[in-house]
Amino acid sequence: MTFEGHQIQGAPKILEKVQSLSFQKITRVITTVDSQPTFDGGVLINVLGRLQCDDDPPHAFSQVFFLKANAGTFFVAHDIFRLNIHNSA
Repeated sequence: MTFEGHQIQGAPKILEKVQSLSFQKITRVITTVDSQPTFDGGVLINVLGRLQCDDDPPHAFSQVFFLKANAGTFFVAHDIFRLNIHNSA
């Protein structure tokens, strides 16, 4: 997983990162979802929206993740999340 530019690998490290975040309430509004099948049966997904944590103002975010096929099911093989706070011209 890549969270705000930092790579985190392995389920224990990802769980540790998620549990270290200080907010209590998250509100999401998803505005766009684009997806593409991959040659090996997976799905690449791009999500755009707005995210609000606790009483902070809402911020735009983007998330890209890859669902990998595995014996009739899927699992998240890669995940990139970015708040789009300082990325506008």
